[in-house]
Amino acid sequence: MDNRAAIQKGLDHLASRLNPFFAAALADELGGLPWTAVLTELDRAKGYTPRQHSTGDLQAQLRMLTERLGKLGFPFDDPTRTVSVLGGELRIVRNRWAHNDDFSSLDVWRALDFVVRLLSHLGDHEGTAEAEAQRNDALTHVVADAGLTTTSFSEQVDDEEGGEYVEPDKSVLTRGEDTETPTIGEQRFEFESWVVVPVGDIAVLDALPKKVAKEAVRAVAAEIVEYEGPIQIDRLASLTAQSFGVQRLHAARSKKLVYQITQLGYQSEDKFVWPNHIDRTTWAEFRPNASTSARRFDEVSPVEIVNAARFLLREGPMDIDQLETSVLQTFGRKRRTKMIKDHLQKSLKNAQSLGVLKTENHQYIGG
Repeated sequence: MDNRAAIQKGLDHLASRLNPFFAAALADELGGLPWTAVLTELDRAKGYTPRQHSTGDLQAQLRMLTERLGKLGFPFDDPTRTVSVLGGELRIVRNRWAHNDDFSSLDVWRALDFVVRLLSHLGDHEGTAEAEAQRNDALTHVVADAGLTTTSFSEQVDDEEGGEYVEPDKSVLTRGEDTETPTIGEQRFEFESWVVVPVGDIAVLDALPKKVAKEAVRAVAAEIVEYEGPIQIDRLASLTAQSFGVQRLHAARSKKLVYQITQLGYQSEDKFVWPNHIDRTTWAEFRPNASTSARRFDEVSPVEIVNAARFLLREGPMDIDQLETSVLQTFGRKRRTKMIKDHLQKSLKNAQSLGVLKTENHQYIGG
């Protein structure tokens, strides 16, 4: 079996089934526009550099399945998040294939199993039957090579504070206009945690920096950056490690993962990694979250914190304490632990030094 060719065949089959599926499922909302119009508006709402999207592009299709589509929410998913999880799995497969990574026969079986389960969950019986035939063919090679293993899905949630539930004020959940995003509405996108996708075991991390291990680790990290970025690099390393069955990182392993992440070529500043489709010098967005978010406050980019502050100041000056309280609430926080206070004040003071924010008479004013 040509493993890369088998992967490509499975991904091509999936893309051919998803294109008409999206067109039919969103016909009422689109008013004759191609379904890629949703992604165009999504990019505008998130402040991304404009991109062209093709209806036959699997990368674009998988974004539709794994990202919140404004007021449309997750129209293809259910409370189990099955579609999002499978879409996340396939994003990594597609990324590895695009970067010419090596695949084992077990990798092929797993990828085709994701395709089967996704199409089945979406109710595409014809597409599922063809995908099952491809998966069964791959299975014969897996059994011949090493035997079949199974994986399970998990998502780790870490509520940093516990106790009182804190959610953002409703005023920050609206961007205030939807002239450029009429299909998805004016809703501001809240922070969505990457769903941890098991793609291997600890042996992969132990094998760094061997070529196959590097490829696997970088593929996972790249998808997490694209989904969660800007993302704090230690959080990125931790999520990447979890995909290989490691829940807690010791210093030496963390250093190896951080090195692999830096080799991806993403923008990096103040320990935060930025996807290339965001220009951090002009990005004006932020992603609110409740206290149940898996993202700790010190894992929120200082740029996001300042963008939230500037939005809160749009109606006029605010007392310093009032603004800090409102910013903390925007990111699901109330208590001012030392870590929270230090990260908040460092972010706001840095914005003052750059002239983005100003203080006057014990008040903050926009820069």
